[in-house]
Amino acid sequence: MKKGILLVLLLTFISTLSISQELPDGQILWSSENRLSEKDFQIKINSNSNSAVFSQFYITHSINGFDFLKKNLNQRIKNIFIGNASWIDTTKTKGTYKLIEYQQMQFDLAEIYTRTFRKRILIKKNEIVKGTKIIEKINDEVMTEFSETRLDLEKETEGGQNKLEVNNWKKRIELELKELIEFKYENKKKIKLK
Repeated sequence: MKKGILLVLLLTFISTLSISQELPDGQILWSSENRLSEKDFQIKINSNSNSAVFSQFYITHSINGFDFLKKNLNQRIKNIFIGNASWIDTTKTKGTYKLIEYQQMQFDLAEIYTRTFRKRILIKKNEIVKGTKIIEKINDEVMTEFSETRLDLEKETEGGQNKLEVNNWKKRIELELKELIEFKYENKKKIKLK
């Protein structure tokens, strides 16, 4: 009888995990291998009232009180591009490659802050037992930092037009992603904090 109940619970847990990993249409989980393309921007515009391209990102989590037992929370926090809330105007420029490449930089920047979120949560995971306020506090801090840095990127690169600054930011982003490699979504191994 106990084995039957445990089996049902295990199957329910596994099916919940597989369902929760699927993303709705138009959403893309960040990946170092799969880069954004024109088709990912589901809102096509041709209006002079908007910028030529805009990307919406979402850093989300599904952390609960029992997660303090885990040695790695990477799978519980995701960096998602929301294609059905992102637009591109293919009539404003001859080629969209540079526009999309610049949006990819912003998606990569969001990944830095997603990994930062994962790291901070892991550091404070024992506080999750007391309640989830610590999760929301860290989430708010990380989202504020991401927004401020994204604004700096916009200013310093002049919206992606200053090639020298774009290259400087690319190098910076690449370096920071490498520094936080243990906190990438795909890593399921135990993380030892230093």
